[in-house]
Amino acid sequence: DKIVDVGKTDAISNKYKADRIIDAKKKAVMPGLINTHIHSDLIRGTADDLPLVPWLDNFVWPWHKILTPDIAYVTSLLTYSESLKSGTTCLLDMFRFMHRCADAAKEVGIRAVLSPMAADSPEYNYLESFGDNEKLVKERNGFAGGRVRIWFGMEWPYMSSDEFMRKIVEGSKKYKVGIHTHSSEIKDEWEMAMNRFGKHSIEAFDDKGLLGKNTVIAHCCWLTDKERRLLGTTKTNVAHCSISNQKLADGVAPVPELIKYGANVSLGTDGLKENNTADMFEVMKFASLLHKVTRLEATVLPAMQTLEMATIKGAQSLGLEKEIGSIEPGKRADIILVNLHKLRLTPVLFGEYFNVISHLVYAAHGDDVETVIVDGKTVMEDRVLKNIDEDKLIKTATETTERVMETRKQFLLKA
Repeated sequence: DKIVDVGKTDAISNKYKADRIIDAKKKAVMPGLINTHIHSDLIRGTADDLPLVPWLDNFVWPWHKILTPDIAYVTSLLTYSESLKSGTTCLLDMFRFMHRCADAAKEVGIRAVLSPMAADSPEYNYLESFGDNEKLVKERNGFAGGRVRIWFGMEWPYMSSDEFMRKIVEGSKKYKVGIHTHSSEIKDEWEMAMNRFGKHSIEAFDDKGLLGKNTVIAHCCWLTDKERRLLGTTKTNVAHCSISNQKLADGVAPVPELIKYGANVSLGTDGLKENNTADMFEVMKFASLLHKVTRLEATVLPAMQTLEMATIKGAQSLGLEKEIGSIEPGKRADIILVNLHKLRLTPVLFGEYFNVISHLVYAAHGDDVETVIVDGKTVMEDRVLKNIDEDKLIKTATETTERVMETRKQFLLKA
């Protein structure tokens, strides 16, 4: 399940005998991509071209009110299978009924950190409670041979009381697990934070002990300079969701400043409903280009730095940088092979004109991934998932979504 050695072909061949040798000619061998913010989802393509709040009120929350454990299992099975097939070997998922998500992760073969959409506002009493989250930590942290880990989740600070925040901070310390939440996604949050806390969100998080290297905060588009510096000095992790932030017209996270001040910034797709794919190769390209054009500065977020945000920086966000995120002896064997023998990836050049890193960030797609290995097990080969019947999953997910949409319609009519 671990990488034994790395070196030149002849040196490795002379030193070891293998049961199987994979021919990786014309392929990039690289660490699996790490997605540090995703929501499992089924309603992709049914709620597009809307701003955040109407989108949440009319589509997302009604969907969660009719969600069941069995639907959550199908949802996460689809999300994890798509993620794995496009080169993501590890993800941080924030969803519901996550004991079933853990089952799906085990079945698919992906590495997953699961953080429930937890809150304690009476208006959102259908979401997970702190008690639900704590039970999940006790029962499923370390599940599937250690591939599944459980964190504490806080869906949104405006759906959670101060007492709830205190509990998750204490829970994180007690069980030695992380915290995941959203913050500062839209400009309206500035006013919301002032009304709720009397100060900006990240300042309030700092007061409540929520910041630090064990916390991943998604989005962070609207930050004062003081907040940026706080995220940096506390070494808090930020999941930059470049595609969903553009699609929902949220804003642009100040990624270069966050990195300058010391925050660790990784990348996330966000949910399938707000991104429409789980393809982290797309996210890398969008992230780099977004900051170049908004700053009119082509040198911002160059290819290698962006690739690091999708690999080793993602591992650091999850506290797993000693285990995954790079190809080094002793690390977990989470490896993907990307087929470079394609028109859109031609020419492949080495030496003085080496361009493979640029290809991976600016030209490759998730469907260029040919082989995926997690914990030393081949979970996809020649574009075929080993543990999942894709045709069956597509049929089940489509039929389940049709039922969900009809139920949602009836729910809205009654409401």
